[in-house]
Amino acid sequence: MNAAALTASRVAGTSAIRAPPRRRAAAVRAPAISAGLRATRDAHESGPESGRRREEEPASLPSRRAVALAPVAAALLAPLVARPDPARADTECTECSNSNSSLAPGDKPFVQSPSGARFADLREGTGATPQPGQTVVVEWVGYTSGYQAKKIESTRETDAPYAFKLGAGEAIPAFDEAVSQMRVGGIRRIEIPGELEEKLAYSRDPSQRYAVGPVPQTLGGRRALDFVLDNRTLKDFNRTLLFDIRLSAIRK
Repeated sequence: MNAAALTASRVAGTSAIRAPPRRRAAAVRAPAISAGLRATRDAHESGPESGRRREEEPASLPSRRAVALAPVAAALLAPLVARPDPARADTECTECSNSNSSLAPGDKPFVQSPSGARFADLREGTGATPQPGQTVVVEWVGYTSGYQAKKIESTRETDAPYAFKLGAGEAIPAFDEAVSQMRVGGIRRIEIPGELEEKLAYSRDPSQRYAVGPVPQTLGGRRALDFVLDNRTLKDFNRTLLFDIRLSAIRK
């Protein structure tokens, strides 16, 4: 996937993510060889001396022209016949879920943790670091960055910060891991590779999916997330998720 950049101000509701450009297959048109042969034949058969020319010209001449042009036609039509193997193309996309493979100048690179999640600190906090068992309050915005970059939710729009007990299994593992290393006031970007989505985020089983948070509060946000998790025609890299989270407070 080629994921688009988000600015740190996204948590404040001011940034946007752009979906990766769609690939367009090049159109190839074979030249009208048959039409050219017909035009040549018609030119010979027109005019007052057409009868004499037909007698002088060997009947097999058009056939020899067609034979001579056949290799050219085959070469031009080859791209239409020799199409790439879709299965092979999928296996060759080894960096589709890694935004580090397509960073723009000035973008902050991700650092991969042992779990496979990738983090980028957009702003260092100055407050305390939470401890396991403490309740933390975070603002967050999420995107289906591997597929059309649809917004899942923004707490700036819902005015509903997400609170959970750190290390108690109340949040998706990627949130637990990210927040445990933050300070209050910090902003961290999380990229969850599509191939690790179920391990680090939400279950593919709809009945278990929202046993952990954050849970999208809007119908549109939940539909966007459910679509990429439930659609079996998508590839793993299409399930890559991206979150910006801000650690707002630690409750006593």
